[in-house]
Amino acid sequence: MTSEDPFVKQIDQSVMDEMGVGLDQLLNPAKVVNLERDLYNLRSELATLTGATITNNNNTPLTTAQADGGGGGEEAEAIRAKISKKERDLATERRSVFRGWLKNVFLGQAVLSMALSFVMATNPQVLFGSFDWFNNVSNMDTSIKVLGFWWWWLFIVPSLRSRRPTGMEKKALDIAFLGTPLISLLSPVVTKDTGLIWVANFMVVAGAYGFAFAVGEEEDDGEDGGGGKSDPAWLKFIYKSLDFGSGRERGARR
Repeated sequence: MTSEDPFVKQIDQSVMDEMGVGLDQLLNPAKVVNLERDLYNLRSELATLTGATITNNNNTPLTTAQADGGGGGEEAEAIRAKISKKERDLATERRSVFRGWLKNVFLGQAVLSMALSFVMATNPQVLFGSFDWFNNVSNMDTSIKVLGFWWWWLFIVPSLRSRRPTGMEKKALDIAFLGTPLISLLSPVVTKDTGLIWVANFMVVAGAYGFAFAVGEEEDDGEDGGGGKSDPAWLKFIYKSLDFGSGRERGARR
C-alpha cells in the first residue's frame, strides 16, 4: 500500500476527522494502516461466517456491527475476540500523535550529539581522561576519535530525520544520510586528522542543505518514494528505502 491508495486515503481522512491531524502525524502510521487492513479482513471473514450482507462502498469503512450477522459458532467467536483486541490496539495508535515537543527532543538530541562528537573526535581526553579503561586500553583514544566523526551518520543525521521533515529539508537529510558514511570511509585515505574528518562531515550536511534549498522542491512524480520527476530510478529507490517510518506508509504491509 502507498499513500495514494484509496484505502490509506480513507484512513487518513478518518484520522483527520477524529484527531484533527493527518495520518502522517501519528507516531506509527504504518501500524495504523496494518491494523485497519487486518480488521477489514477479519470483519470480511466474520461477515462470511455469520451471513451478513456487506455493501461494497469504498468511501465508507466496514464496521464490526455491519459485518456481524450473529451466530457463526466457535470460529466466529474466535474472530470476534481478535477483532476486539485489534480495535483496542488501533484506538491507542490513532490517539498517539507525533507532537511538536517530541520533534524538539530529537532536535535537541542532534545538537547535543554534535557537540559531544566534536569533542570525541578532537580531544576525547576531556570526556574520558579520568577513566582507567581510557588510559589503559591500547589505542582507545583513537577508537573514540573515529567514533566521533562516525557520530554524524550514526546519531546526528538520524536524529534530524526522526523529526519527519518534509520537502527540501527531507531531501537535504536524505543526501546527508548517504553522503556522511562515504566521507567517513574515504577521508582516512587522505588524512588521519579525525577533527578534519568531523569537519568534512559537517560540510557535507551543510552542503546538502544548501543544495536542496538552492534547487528547491521538485514536483513529486506521484510514486511513493519522495523522488522528483528528474531523479533517476535508482536514486528514487534509495530515497524510498530511506523512508521507513516517515509517515507515508512505506512500512505498511501489502
